[in-house]
This record gives sequence, structure tokens and C-alpha cells, in this order.
Amino acid sequence: MNNNMLEEELNSIQLEYNKVLKNAVNNIYVKDSEAVIDEILVFWERNKKILQNILHFLFPPYSAYVFTSATILDIDDGEHFPFVSLGKYHLWDDPIYKYVTMVRSNNINLDFEKKMKNQIIATLKDNMKIIKQAFGIIYILPFRLLNETNQFVYEAADQAFFSMFKENINKETYKNLSTIEEVKNVLSDGIAESIIFSEKEESDLSLINRFEAYRASAILPISKDATDAEVFYLTIFGYLAQAFDTLLLSVEYKLIPYIRFEVAFKYIFKISSNFGENEEVSSMLLKCAIAHVFYRNFDESKVHDVAFKSYYEAIKKYDLENKIFEELKKENLNFTNMKLKKLVEIIDNNFEKFVAGFFDEEKSTTDTFVVD
Repeated sequence: MNNNMLEEELNSIQLEYNKVLKNAVNNIYVKDSEAVIDEILVFWERNKKILQNILHFLFPPYSAYVFTSATILDIDDGEHFPFVSLGKYHLWDDPIYKYVTMVRSNNINLDFEKKMKNQIIATLKDNMKIIKQAFGIIYILPFRLLNETNQFVYEAADQAFFSMFKENINKETYKNLSTIEEVKNVLSDGIAESIIFSEKEESDLSLINRFEAYRASAILPISKDATDAEVFYLTIFGYLAQAFDTLLLSVEYKLIPYIRFEVAFKYIFKISSNFGENEEVSSMLLKCAIAHVFYRNFDESKVHDVAFKSYYEAIKKYDLENKIFEELKKENLNFTNMKLKKLVEIIDNNFEKFVAGFFDEEKSTTDTFVVD
């Protein structure tokens, strides 16, 4: 099957998925929600093999960005604009499969179950917006089904978690811990300051204060009677497993992870040394870092009244990614010696040039059709 046929098949799957989503949204309140969600899972399962072939053969290595480790790609907030600004292909990691798995797992509290069901409904609607406004530009794929988390991810996350502690702490001895004070006391030197619980936390607070604020506000898939040590393990192990899963997915399909969430981004780079000094992985991580910095600094007001498809065609023609890499090469900057201030400067300057040129061209086009 050649690339044109694969792309046609992918577009066809997106249109078919849109019908499945519409049916789900229309029926999720009036029918058995489990049966409605099952239709989505059956749809993806039926297309699993062709989607795996598409991922392996349609996209040239590291030419596609996958928006992952996120609950939503917020079209209403303009998040699709920065996402399509770099690279040639753009994929949204549909989290519905993961959400359904979490809801159906055992031992979750009712507050968490309600939260996840609301999130599923919000994601169904958001996926429909993606297909409507970015068809043929952003493709929705169920990566959690296509790349089911293997045992290695759990083992790697477990090993990374216990590597943060002093030598006498392992899976068995950790069970003897209860309070956050006890956990903190057995962390290796310097680790407490590097642990992150949430994006909104105050970094200048102590580990104990940050944990207490996180626990008070987070709705987690664990009993409310769980100890601090259990909540700490669930949270940090979860971030580490997500990071390993994201990197393994990206390496397997030769994709670039597009990470919006600051916490997910930081944990990916915390564990990136586990992949060694591989030039291909280093290049992927550099692109990941550039995309994250670009997203964090993107000023949505500059494109607030811009038609998305016009923006996409213009930014694709401008080739922002290559312009950034050309300047990095001139400055002899790479993944190992990157200077954040310089990277931000290069990204901002090149994007400002694009914006100025884009609006000049838009004005010129508009002026052409003015009738006196």
C-alpha cells in the first residue's frame, strides 16, 4: 500500500470516527453509557492494524508531532495554532481509551469516577471539533491502544521511583512508610527539591507543604483513606510511567512528543538520560523542547481573528522549524549545550518575522479586492 493510499485510508478513518463520536455524544445521556463507549473501543480495535501500518510507513522518521500527555487539545482556546506551527504532520493522542480503562479499573473512589466520566464527555466533543476544524491537518489516533503499555514501562518507572531514595528503601521497606514526613526523611540528598506534584504549585515551598496542597486539591484513583506514602507513590510513579511510555512510543514510531503540560515535560527530561547518548533520540528531545518552549510563549491574541487553515498553509510554507534549526546550527547549539534564553530568542524572532509577513500578505490580498 503506497503513501497516497495510506493517507486516504487515514482520512477515511477520521470521517468514520466523527460519525462514531456524534453517535456517542447524542446517546451518552439517554442510553447505557458503557455501551456507547464500547462502540468507540470497538471502532478503534477494528482499525488497529491499519493504523499501526500508517504510523510505521506513512510519516517519514521524526517528521510528525504527537500531542500527548494531555487531557484535551483545546480548540476553543486556540491550542491547535501552536501545535501545527512546527513539523509536517500532527497527531492527537486520543485519551478516551485510557480514560475508559481507568474508570473500569478497581478501587477508584466515586469522585474520581465522576471526574473521569465528565472528562470523557468533554473529550468526545473536543474530538469532533478537531475533525471539523482541522480535518486533514490534525489526525486523531488512539496511541494507548496502538502502543499498549508493556511491563517494561512499569518496571522502569518503579526503578526510577526507588532510585530517588536512600539505599535501604525498596518496594518492601517503602510499605512501612506512612506520612509525607517519613517519605521526605528517606529521600536521597537534593531529590526533594526536584520533585513536582502539579503545574500550579509554588516551587519555593517545601516538599511537605507542596505535597499537602496537592493532596488537598487532587482527585485521585485511590481511597480517600490512603496514606501520604501511598498517594506520593501513585502520583510520582504515574508521572514517571507516563514519561517512559511517551518516550518509548515516540522512539517506536519515530515521532516527536508535543508536551503542553509542564509537569509531564519535566519528568520526560528527568528520565531522558536512561536512553543514553543516542543522536536520534537527542534530536527528538531537542525538537520536543523547542515545541514546548514555543507553546509556552505562544501569544494566542496574535492569531485570534485568523482563519486556522490560512494560518496553517502560511506557517507550513514559511517552514518555521527549519528556520529555527538553521539558527541553532549557526550558534553551535544542540541538545547537550542548549541555552534556554538563546533558544527563546531564536524562536520568538523567527515567529515574529512570520507574523509580520503573514499579516502583510493578508493585507495585500485584501487590498486587491477593494472596489472604489
